Amino acid sequence: MTIPRRRRTGLLVLAGVLSLVLVAAGSVYWTAVRAEGGPDTEAEAPVKTHRIMLAGDSMTQGANGDRTWRYHLWNHLSPQVEGVDFVGPYTDPASRNMIFPVPTTEHEEAPSPSEDPAEGYQEDGAADPSAGGPEPGGTVPAEGPEGPGDVVWPGTDGDPDTAEYRDPDFDQQHNALWGRTLRDAAASIQEEVRVHEPDVLCVMLGVNDLLWPVGVDEMEYRLRDYVESARKGNPNLRVVLAEAPPIALADSDEGFALRLYAYNMLVREVAADMSTEESPVTSLDIAGSEDWDVSGDTYDGTHPDAGGEVKIAAAFADALAAAYGIGEPYPRPLSSSPAETAGG
Repeated sequence: MTIPRRRRTGLLVLAGVLSLVLVAAGSVYWTAVRAEGGPDTEAEAPVKTHRIMLAGDSMTQGANGDRTWRYHLWNHLSPQVEGVDFVGPYTDPASRNMIFPVPTTEHEEAPSPSEDPAEGYQEDGAADPSAGGPEPGGTVPAEGPEGPGDVVWPGTDGDPDTAEYRDPDFDQQHNALWGRTLRDAAASIQEEVRVHEPDVLCVMLGVNDLLWPVGVDEMEYRLRDYVESARKGNPNLRVVLAEAPPIALADSDEGFALRLYAYNMLVREVAADMSTEESPVTSLDIAGSEDWDVSGDTYDGTHPDAGGEVKIAAAFADALAAAYGIGEPYPRPLSSSPAETAGG
């Protein structure tokens, strides 16, 4: 028997209506399941952490009354990089009894690098007198922030016997000590990386080794030993190796100037040679990239002043962004004003 076309059309319409009802009901059901954390819930991706260890000597540790370049790097990265975390065994800048001047002429005697400054170091920034080490610093001829004159260490304000930052509003953990050499640091970096678990290591070391007549082969050994030891703590460690910025001593001591030049060439060569897919190493030329001026960017011919701190921070920020995709390049033009630099 033939079904009238009119009835067949009615059946098709009824089937279509039922299908729409089922689809709507299914949508409501799965929406409720997701809201209740059912099997179709999309898990939120965990925040990727960026544990960064800033390792170095006095230029990185800073002294009482400094902001340090670490401050500027933190305030650049933290608003734009979720999960950024500075790590390391220390938190303080140097207090007066840790500080000793770096020579500015070839006739000045360099402080002895025979002992690791970490020996006997106390976390409050004081050095244990029983552990030996450098004598407390006094007055160092330097270009002060107000012009030429003597700068009394450490800093010109606050209690000289304490170790306080000019602005403590940043992640203060670091791995830098006044007077530390690359040789000293290589002996402890494996354990420091293992304990504090950085996935990025930013390094600015070597100038204290170069104050003494060390050969190129020895410096290459120390540099390679440092990187290899750090990798034993984390085989997937990413590394930024900074060249040593020039200091005033290079203008009067030809031997030091030649050692500094050779060492910075080594940094580039060793970084390129040791870089692997699992543990990339990139070199950083702070002086070249930021037009470093010893007289204008340091207060004593060695240690960065407010403008120098920003230049170092900017160089590392650019390297982290370009090499490892962490954050963005530092904004230009550079400014040493915290109000303009904090937050990028």
